[in-house]
Amino acid sequence: MADFRKITPARRDDAPKGKKYPAYKALLREDFHQRCGYCGDHDFFSDSFYEIDHFVPQKIDENRKNDYSNLVYSCRSCNNSKRAKWPTGDANKPNNGKQGWIDPCDSAYATHFERISDGSVMSTSELGQWMWKALALGNPIHRLKWMLEQLRLELVKTDALVIEDLEELKQIKELNATYRRFEEQLKGFPNFL
Repeated sequence: MADFRKITPARRDDAPKGKKYPAYKALLREDFHQRCGYCGDHDFFSDSFYEIDHFVPQKIDENRKNDYSNLVYSCRSCNNSKRAKWPTGDANKPNNGKQGWIDPCDSAYATHFERISDGSVMSTSELGQWMWKALALGNPIHRLKWMLEQLRLELVKTDALVIEDLEELKQIKELNATYRRFEEQLKGFPNFL
């Protein structure tokens, strides 16, 4: 089954030790392919809103606070939704099969979700349903970012086309302009004129 996030993240084994967790953000961004580990949203639209989540929350295990293998590159939406939720209460038991978490770097994470044609993320298991609700993966922003990413990829393809039909060229230019307006709004530069 394909990963609904497009690519399964993988933390490096050779991350420098002894740093405080904020110092790992650039490495995490690279290891997570500039995508939130939980929802798969690319940080292209708003990289300043990406944070570091502690997979095992600090309140459950303070000793993992600066442990690279416990850190997740996360969009603000997922990080705020997850917070310190840890249903098992046991730092060594992320889930009980019905509630809890799977590390987003574990390939099993993606088996609990699928992306449908409109970009929405859906759960495929009971544990996936719990995570889906806990992370608010039904938030329309995830669908919107996925759709805009798909549109952006298609528009990039049009750059190489030689179009002689003036009407087609006009439509592509209008589509590009519409996309760019949405992109600016997501990046936080809305045009209120």
